[in-house]
Amino acid sequence: MAGTTIPTDAESAFLNMLNRLNGSRQNVVVLYLKLSALSPANKTPQKIKTFAEQVRNTAAQAGQVAAFVLSNRDTAFVLKNVLPETLDNITGLVRRTFHGDHALYDSNIDLIHRYYLERDFAAVKALAEQREADRRRLEKTEQETKPVALAPEHLDAILRNIQGFNILRLIRRQEAIRLGASGFSGLFLEYFTSTADLKKAIAPDVDVLSNRWLFQYLSETLDKRMLGISADLFSHTPKKMSLNLNISTLFTPMFEDFLAQMPEHLKIVVEVRLMDIMQNTKSFMTARDLLHETGNEILIDGLTPNAFEFVDFRLFRPDFVKLNWSFKGWSAEDEEALAKMTDSFDADKVILMRVEDEESLKWGLSHGIDKFQGYFIDSLTAAACRNSCPYRAECASLAQCVACKSRISGAVRAKCLDRKRIDRSFEDNLKG
Repeated sequence: MAGTTIPTDAESAFLNMLNRLNGSRQNVVVLYLKLSALSPANKTPQKIKTFAEQVRNTAAQAGQVAAFVLSNRDTAFVLKNVLPETLDNITGLVRRTFHGDHALYDSNIDLIHRYYLERDFAAVKALAEQREADRRRLEKTEQETKPVALAPEHLDAILRNIQGFNILRLIRRQEAIRLGASGFSGLFLEYFTSTADLKKAIAPDVDVLSNRWLFQYLSETLDKRMLGISADLFSHTPKKMSLNLNISTLFTPMFEDFLAQMPEHLKIVVEVRLMDIMQNTKSFMTARDLLHETGNEILIDGLTPNAFEFVDFRLFRPDFVKLNWSFKGWSAEDEEALAKMTDSFDADKVILMRVEDEESLKWGLSHGIDKFQGYFIDSLTAAACRNSCPYRAECASLAQCVACKSRISGAVRAKCLDRKRIDRSFEDNLKG
């Protein structure tokens, strides 16, 4: 039996190995891990590959093992002549490696399954055949639906589709929180359009990112649609919201109307991209001052560690910046750049984004950062909501609560039995 990890076309290799073992099933166990259910931070190719090698090394000390990392990140280990305690050790390794991931605690996800070939051969072979069929179907679909580059004639049709589409179905929201000495508190709710759903709805065959200038025009059109549903946004926000907008949008009558209609108890944080600032620096400064005059704030979005080496963000005087946590962690060069950042920039203004696990939260706290956003934070806020909900026994899982909280309209949100509760502030849900 091969003692290696097979990263490409692993479905065929897995199925071939099962067929070869058909006549010698004794003392063979297939440990199937549904790692596709993990959060994005935990199923990066590098992390899955490293984990698979750890399992292979653990099992190889007690028997024979082959590891197959499938294209959807599920991983199958074929083990021969290993003791039951070795299987238990691997299960423990799964839980330690992916500690904090929602999939470990979701009763609807069969994350770790053991197949004993003497009795389960038909079942595991059917599973392998299904994975192989899924891979082939996906490859065929990708070939048939390869998007074409965005051109002016496409943009006209896309804009017509946007105007006639119910954008509420595309809106997602994600909470940013602060972890202070007294515990957790909500910072703001960020509203944004789901790019995947938008593309599927209005331009499934077009690569909307391929033409920078046409995409900019499309982005400004989406800004207007977002501002046009202000009443819906206001009604679902307890105290503060954030919107990703182009700087040019901040000088339009629609944005003026948006601010004028905003209830007194609400405030807005406008999130802008660094590239937009570089192209419109004077406009950014003007917009920032106008927002401050009305008690609102501005944020520079999506920064990487090396950005702080080339730009002195103190000159822009933003209220916040978002630092993009890398799923792979930081390199030595990144850490050096981040050390310079913390020396020159106020950590109180930094929001660590894409916080997908406990590791990234701890990293932020160790560097003086106390503001966070990401799937791990979604799970925390949903847990607070679910724990205080009188209908929690009827809620399928924490993952369902996360999904419901992320919407302000549509079928997913409609599943929630206490929709007012998922619009409450984080602090109110913590109180019960």
